[in-house]
Formats: sequence, C-alpha cells, structure tokens
Amino acid sequence: MPYPSNPNPPAKVDVDFYNLAPIFFDIETEALSMKELQDDLPFFNAPSTYKDPEKIAAYVEKKRLEYVEKAALSPLTGRVLAIGIKSTKDGQGVFEGAEDYLLAEFWKYFRLNSEAQWVGHNTHSFDWPFLIKRSWKLGVPVPSGIKDGRWYRPNLRDTMEMFTGGGYGERIGLDRLGRFLGVGSKDGQSGAHFAETYHSDKEAAIAYLYNDLDLTEAVFKKMQ
Repeated sequence: MPYPSNPNPPAKVDVDFYNLAPIFFDIETEALSMKELQDDLPFFNAPSTYKDPEKIAAYVEKKRLEYVEKAALSPLTGRVLAIGIKSTKDGQGVFEGAEDYLLAEFWKYFRLNSEAQWVGHNTHSFDWPFLIKRSWKLGVPVPSGIKDGRWYRPNLRDTMEMFTGGGYGERIGLDRLGRFLGVGSKDGQSGAHFAETYHSDKEAAIAYLYNDLDLTEAVFKKMQ
C-alpha cells in the first residue's frame, strides 16, 4: 500500500465553490502521555470490603488502566492522532504529524472544500467537537460557521444521525450499521487499539482507517 500523502494542494487555499461532492472523513485519537494525564488522574479507592493489600493494589491499578484506556475519547485527556479523508476529487489521504500541524492542515483543507458535503459517522457528537476543542487548546484557528447556534451546517452529515433520526439516546456503531444495511463491516476489528497499532504497524492502522472511510461511504450511499 503506498504511504498516504497530505491531501492539501500546494497552492494557496481559496474556497472551491464547485466541489459539492461528498468528502468522507474519520478521526483517530490517542490518550495523552501519563505525564500529561497525571494531574487529572482520579484517586481510586477499592471497596471497603477489600482487606488484602495485594487485592486493593490490583483493583486500583485496574481502575487506573481503565481510565487511561478511555482517555483517548475525550479532548481533555486525548489528542488527535490521524484524520482520514476520502473524496472523488482527491482520493484517499491522511493528515498526521504533530497535533497542531495536522489540525491546521485539516482546517486548511476544510476551508478549501467548505461547500462540499462532509460525511462521517458519529461526527456531530465526537469528531467535530473533538477537533474544535483540541484546536482551541492548541491555539489553532477554527473556521467560522461550522455551527449555526446549536445545529451544524446542513452540509455536515452524520450517518448515525441520518439512521437514528436524531432520537434522544439512540446510537448505532458503524460496524453494526454496515452489517444491517448489508454494505460491509469492520471485519471484526476495533478502533480501541488504533493508537497502539499506529505506533507499531502504521500500514495496518492506515488500512483500518481507510476501511472505515469506505464503510462510511457505503452506508451513506445506501441511505440516499
């Protein structure tokens, strides 16, 4: 598999008002380092029924590891590791590198294609808020007009909300939706260990990310 390139064109970025075709995207995140997490780690106590010091220590360590595993899911305790892009105009590509750099490059690409349909899964609840909040943290300018009050722009599409109709508390994962619609699946893989795979086998991690983009495209087209 050829190594993915930064999707941005080298020329000065203006808005491409003629590109209205869907752009499929997905972000992958990882937990901050233990040094960065240290100040925010909760103090874990074992239940009062635990008396054995070894069992108490094992319980506390288990809870600490569970917290760290979930840290990638919050912009307070996680960072953006990679952003995958797929479109008919630019093909597939990945924004990666230092977080402030990849966010700046992503927003540059977004500004260029701000009139296109931006399609992802669970993006209104996860991807967009994560990108925006991490950009605020790092001082990376965020384009205006992504939201109009409470609502996202009409051209920012979320396949989970398309399927659930925005029903309160109703959710469905991309894998389950793909299998329900008969358009594909994640082949038993999970994004829970994406960061670990990315650092040990980047080609496999990027292949997983590209499969997510393909599946997002498939479910989106099925629901048109």
